Amino acid sequence: MDIYWIFDKKHGLCTITHTLQVKRNANTNFMYTRNRLRPGFSRLVLLFILFVAGLSVACQTRYVITDMGVQAYYQTNHPLQDTSRDIAKIFESVKRVNVVGYYSTFLFSEDAGVTEKDVNRAETYNKAVSQFAYTQSKAGTATVIARSDNNLILITNDHVVSFPDTLVFFYDQDEQQTGRRGRASEKIVERISIRVSQINMIFDMPRFGPFQIVSRDKNNDIALIAVKIPDEESLQRTSILSVGIGDPEKLNWGSFVYVFGYPKGYKMVSRAIVSDPNRDRLSGFLIDGQFNEGISGGLILAIRAETGEMEWVGMARAASASSKVVLVPVEKNVEDYAFHQSYTGEVFLDVITQIEYGITIPVSMKAIQNFFRREDRRLRDEGYYLGRAIAR
Repeated sequence: MDIYWIFDKKHGLCTITHTLQVKRNANTNFMYTRNRLRPGFSRLVLLFILFVAGLSVACQTRYVITDMGVQAYYQTNHPLQDTSRDIAKIFESVKRVNVVGYYSTFLFSEDAGVTEKDVNRAETYNKAVSQFAYTQSKAGTATVIARSDNNLILITNDHVVSFPDTLVFFYDQDEQQTGRRGRASEKIVERISIRVSQINMIFDMPRFGPFQIVSRDKNNDIALIAVKIPDEESLQRTSILSVGIGDPEKLNWGSFVYVFGYPKGYKMVSRAIVSDPNRDRLSGFLIDGQFNEGISGGLILAIRAETGEMEWVGMARAASASSKVVLVPVEKNVEDYAFHQSYTGEVFLDVITQIEYGITIPVSMKAIQNFFRREDRRLRDEGYYLGRAIAR
């Protein structure tokens, strides 16, 4: 025999003579428990119920409303079931990317009068007073999304794998300085840095050699990279992302997401909450993850409310940041100076970028799928097949 109890927070204990399908909801004033009683004990329970009903005249039959609206497509709370095995499996396809750009730098005196229009002239570099080399490095996250012949194809942000070909730096000039005709004179070039090479490596796959950039979308900050795997065994042993393709258009305020990546080089999974869903025509959204450098290209997964399955809804791209101009002493060792006294040595201006933690702008899955479909034919012609990564 099935006995249902309803407790009205305002009126006390009541019994139900007509029971609808009941489900727990925080928006109702009712709670229930269900107990299956032994047949020999059921009569005593019925007598007790009749006794309580006689004392509670105000207690009447109540119907519990079960239809509380449409369930969210993606979960808005932390998953109830254990997801640790799923997370570990997914991370097998998430890789750390390191990119180093090598530059040759030419330094010019101010008297040489080199301007921006001289940058592309070969004879300009004969005026350099010195030449030296320096490097720039970047780190980010990439996810293995497909196998193609003996290549693995990964997705990341374009800014993670891109360096400018040429960097031009200028001397500071007085704003009042003018040319012969009273117009502001052209800025004088101090140094020019030209990129001569770039090395692209996947951190935990160094023996497979550098990767190649096979496709990119600078506007949406998406890049596809490919690394050649020399033997079939290693190729088959590498895990491919196996979660379903999600729909960012169905994300809501408060949707719960996981973010996989390598902030500061550490292998980490973070949780975040969605804000401002469908903020643009590509179903863009914001998340509040506390991200650091290296998370760019990270995988963003939401959890289906009905099934509990994880789905790919976007890629971490950039944290909001602000910059400020500061005065920096030329001398590197300033520990001996009193920090509350004025500094009289030589200083120069520098720009410091500060990440505004808690505001992250992802690339939506809609933008990624548009990119895949647009590039699919060309990639096939070059021997790269995206397979299941494209939602049909």
